Parts: sequence; structure tokens; C-alpha cells
Amino acid sequence: MKSGVCSGMHLMDEEEKRVRLNQARALLAAVESGDQADFEHQLTALTAGQRQPVFEQVGQMTREVHEALMAFALDERLDRMAEAEMPDARDRLRYVISLTEQAATRTLVLVEEAFPLTERLVERSDRLHQQLAQVAEKEADNRRLVEVIHTISDYLDSVLGSGNALKSQLTEVMMAQEFQDLSGQLLMRVINLLEQLESKMVSLLHLTSPEITSGDRQKKGGNSSDDLQKGTGPALPKESSDVVKSQDDVDDLLASLGF
Repeated sequence: MKSGVCSGMHLMDEEEKRVRLNQARALLAAVESGDQADFEHQLTALTAGQRQPVFEQVGQMTREVHEALMAFALDERLDRMAEAEMPDARDRLRYVISLTEQAATRTLVLVEEAFPLTERLVERSDRLHQQLAQVAEKEADNRRLVEVIHTISDYLDSVLGSGNALKSQLTEVMMAQEFQDLSGQLLMRVINLLEQLESKMVSLLHLTSPEITSGDRQKKGGNSSDDLQKGTGPALPKESSDVVKSQDDVDDLLASLGF
């Protein structure tokens, strides 16, 4: 850290020390005498050398910021992102939400239709199983009939088990459709973030975008009026001549100060 600080400083030679000491003595004499004008003059002389590096740093930073803002405003990719790609991303996400909502709704409809079918299958199988048990009891002497009844009963038992399992799985399917609500909420949050980002980017383009001249447009290869508009950033909320003038004023000011 110390080396970084020292690199930005220079050691005073004997002549500079003598001048600074004389300036400090003159400043002290002005304070003691109460001469306000002389005090301000001596203070200005003493601090003039210190203000110059600060002035140069501020000027250089101003130039860099100005050039960065100009490059930002003239970047066609930012135009496309703010005006086209961001809205397109929102539309795609909304389309995904719509598709998942339609799929979830269709699934719920099918589950609701399958529930009563499964319940009727289970009820009829159980009723037939009981009836066959009664027949087997009455026809106990008919061995062949009893064997057939037992075979059918075994099948009905499997149907009952499968039917009850299917009802449980349909319930799980219905509960699983909650994912649509959760995913929809998350996607809507993403859309809201995109909308906020888009709004901020457009506002920033409005604040920084210069009016692009016809020469700039020709360099970009634009021919039609639509093509000419594609390379421009959103216009500032003022007249075009004022926009160009403000940008030129900044350049002229920085150039006149040597930056």
C-alpha cells in the first residue's frame, strides 16, 4: 500500500522546498496581519500545485466516462436487447407458463374423469366377488363350478387391488399438479425482473443516447428508413438539435481542457 502511495508522489527538491516555505511564511504573515485578500492570494498560490494533479485526474475520468457512455449509447446490441430481445424473452416465458397451465388443466380433467371410472370398476368387482362367493357356497358339491368361481375370484381380487392402487396414483397425479402453480409463480417473478431490467435499460439509453447522424448510419450500411432506425438508440426527450449540441459541448469542453 505504501509503495502505491509513494508512486503517486514526488520528492521535493531544495528549490521547491524553499518556495513552499516562503509561501507558508507569507500565508502565516497574512493570517497574523488579518489581511483577508492577501491570505486568499497566498493560500491560492500555496495550493495551486496540489490542485493541478486533482484537476487532471478529474478531467481524465470525465473523458473516460463520457466515451464509455457514448459507446454504450451507440451499441446496437443494447438497442436490440432493450427493444426486442427482452420483450421476446418475456413472451417466451409467458408462453411456457401458458403451456404448463394448459397441460396441468388437461391432466386434472383426465384425472377427474378417471376417478369415477376406477371407483365403478372397484365397486362392481367387489360386488361380483361377493356374489360368486355366495354361488360357490350354494354349489359346493359342483366341484367344476367351484374351481371356475375360485379362478374368477382370484382375478377379481387382482382387479380390486389394481383399482385401489390406481385410485391412489390418480390422487398423487392430482397433487403433483401443484408444480404448475409454483413454476408459474417463479416464472412470473423472472418476467417481473426482466421487465424492471428492460425499463432501466431503456431509461439509461434515453439518458445517454446521442442522435446518430446520417453519416453514422451510412457507415453501418443502412439504406431504408427502417434500417436507419435500427441502428439508433432511443431518442432523448428533447429536440434532436439539442441532443447533438449537448454531446458536442461535452466534447468541446473536454478538448479545450486538454482531455
